[in-house]
Amino acid sequence: MPTISQEPVGTSATEPVSPTASAESAPSEKTSTSPDSWHVLLATFLGGVFDGMDSSIFAMVLFPALSELLGTTSHAVVGVHGSYVIALFMVGWACGAIGFGVLADYIGRARTMTLTILLYALCTGLCATAHSWQELGLYRFLVGAGIGGELGIGAVMLSECWPNKSRVFAVGAMASSLGIGYMCTAGLNLWLGQYGWRWLFVAGIVPAFLTVYIRMKLKESAHFVEMKEAKTAAMAKSESERSDEEKAVLRFTMFELFEKENLRKTIPVVCLTSTAIVCWWAVLAWVPAWINQMTGELAVQQRSTAMMFKEIGMILSGFLGGLMIAKMGYKKSMALSFLAAFICATGMFLTTKSFGPALIAWILFTGFFAHVPFVILWTYIPELFETRIRSTAFGVCFNIGRFAAAVAALASGELIKVFGGSYALAASSIASVYLLGVIACKFMPHSDGRIFDREPVRD
Repeated sequence: MPTISQEPVGTSATEPVSPTASAESAPSEKTSTSPDSWHVLLATFLGGVFDGMDSSIFAMVLFPALSELLGTTSHAVVGVHGSYVIALFMVGWACGAIGFGVLADYIGRARTMTLTILLYALCTGLCATAHSWQELGLYRFLVGAGIGGELGIGAVMLSECWPNKSRVFAVGAMASSLGIGYMCTAGLNLWLGQYGWRWLFVAGIVPAFLTVYIRMKLKESAHFVEMKEAKTAAMAKSESERSDEEKAVLRFTMFELFEKENLRKTIPVVCLTSTAIVCWWAVLAWVPAWINQMTGELAVQQRSTAMMFKEIGMILSGFLGGLMIAKMGYKKSMALSFLAAFICATGMFLTTKSFGPALIAWILFTGFFAHVPFVILWTYIPELFETRIRSTAFGVCFNIGRFAAAVAALASGELIKVFGGSYALAASSIASVYLLGVIACKFMPHSDGRIFDREPVRD
């Protein structure tokens, strides 16, 4: 029967594995990529592009969409209801990431990814039919569920299919795809914005066609195949015949994640992801509406231009984030990114009074430093957990923070009302959460940069 490695995370940092060790005593490290590895990278890259596009459409059209559905141009009213829709999106993202993450540990990564992309693509199209903010909120909840599931599964697939030494750069490429997707939204707004906000949601149906490629080309990783065979063999035995290892393989993944050994890793990572997510969705999501407020007009071109430069920063973070990790390590890279993101976000909102070059420069650097933590986490989290719970762990650790983001979005909506409709004061207040993230970096669990489960071992 294939065996599943039980090597604790981080032990190899102090007890290096001998190059001559047998496959039975140490994880084998892939040193080269295969065609399957590149197929996974292409699928996750395209998935990330469409994730970025469909997730950012609402932020781009928040003011025109809600002002039409609510029948008002009051920034205080629109801001509050916008926070409701963002909160529903965040809750959907968290529920989908956790639910689909668990499902991927049972039926496979590729099959589950297909379901997630179909869900968010079709429901983005349904947003174009909304006749009330509640209806729009429901569809955005479902869009969030699909996007949350796809992103987590994509990161897990990359971690299991790419060699350890180059995996951080593959994940960086996937991370840059989100910025490209956000740029697509900005481009769509320039192209279709003049015809009304609903047409941007119609364009969001396009990702559904990606599922055809996924069904044709993607295969499950060797890690997952080995784990699946181990489960099948264990299920064929009676309870009394199963070894402790076989019993562990059959346990419900969610229960195992919250046992003492895994909980020491789960809690600090949840704090880090919550910081990154709260600030992204309760701070930067208000930039387009803030530009509407500054200019006093629909500002299609200004909103699109600003968001394009934010996306350029995101793309750069995908490529340079891997270099930061390689040079500085996870902990220093994360702390520096949080601190720099706080400085850039508060500087942008508190010093910029009109649309111009200063805002463009601020948004470029804010987009870069606010996105680097995501690049780090997509690489870091899969290294902390073994194959049988890896997708569940990623879904939970990365996305429990979405519930906090939903609360923060609601709080920011109320702050906008308290500050007399000022998006800038509300967003800069929420940005102080970044400083809590800097403190949380001190408690990051150790990882030596490897996926520690073995490659399949055959008798």
